[in-house]
Amino acid sequence: MARRAKPVELHLIQGNQSRLIKKEIEQRQEAEERLKPKKNRVKPPSWLDKVAKSEFTRLAKELAELDLVTNVDVNALATYCDAYSDYVQCTKIIQEEGLVVEHTNKAGETNSVPHPLLTKKKQLHDQMRSLAIEFGLTPSARAGLAKPKKEQKPQTSFEKAFGDSV
Repeated sequence: MARRAKPVELHLIQGNQSRLIKKEIEQRQEAEERLKPKKNRVKPPSWLDKVAKSEFTRLAKELAELDLVTNVDVNALATYCDAYSDYVQCTKIIQEEGLVVEHTNKAGETNSVPHPLLTKKKQLHDQMRSLAIEFGLTPSARAGLAKPKKEQKPQTSFEKAFGDSV
């Protein structure tokens, strides 16, 4: 499986391990710059609760300093923060009630079972992780959009005559 692309600046900071030449670096920088949306409306939506708004504000500030959050990221970031808020709430309930709870089944028997919110907590964790990747909230996901197209080499007379059949 191929590695996710990184923004060219991050790639250069980490030592240009894939040995990009100056022209490739310039192409990537130009492509990344063309793909940057505006940043004038990065505010938490009104439907977020207090914990989610706080997380949104914190993340938006950090991402803005890195120049990684834009207007098109607001809903993805808000959804991430909403999942984060639910995750925090699940964690608090589990801490209060314990990892194991008593459950009475239909037959009237009482059993000790893992807390049902443990499953929900794992789902929220997975949702936060996939949102960070899927919606471009990580540098590598965003850089994947900025990969320059490979330059087409001019065809030789042999390739013109015989095409890709060889």
